[in-house]
Amino acid sequence: MKRLLLTLMTVLSASFAFGQGVTTSAVAGKMTDASGEPLGGASIVAVHQPTGSTYGAATDFDGFFRISNMRSGGPYRISFSYIGFETDVRENVYLTLGRASQFNIALDESATALEEVVVTGTSSGIFGASKTGSETTVSNREVQTLPATSRSLADFVRIT
Repeated sequence: MKRLLLTLMTVLSASFAFGQGVTTSAVAGKMTDASGEPLGGASIVAVHQPTGSTYGAATDFDGFFRISNMRSGGPYRISFSYIGFETDVRENVYLTLGRASQFNIALDESATALEEVVVTGTSSGIFGASKTGSETTVSNREVQTLPATSRSLADFVRIT
């Protein structure tokens, strides 16, 4: 009887140890343009509406993305965006515990044109083609008051 009770307690304790499983969800998928070409560097932002927790990721070179360790349940507001394309927003998304929800998104090109950016600059004279490294200026007063015990270049290097 003691042996049976000991075996039963061992089995129950092992089942409790393995019962501490996955407690999060994930979002994964692929982003492409309307013709099926992958959009590398596109942004995915998921906001858990009740708490305001924000999760984000960017697509890889082939357009794939994955956001792990997200809070299960929802509702989530997930936005998929890329420069020059319309933003796709999914509302009221609920995530299942321990599973990755799949989103394969095809974005349409945006009809709005980006405005021109003009960059102008002026030279201040601090940096120039003749300057190739760091520089230290030592005044005549510093040279005169410098305690030079060995009268070598090392005495001047100490002040830089």
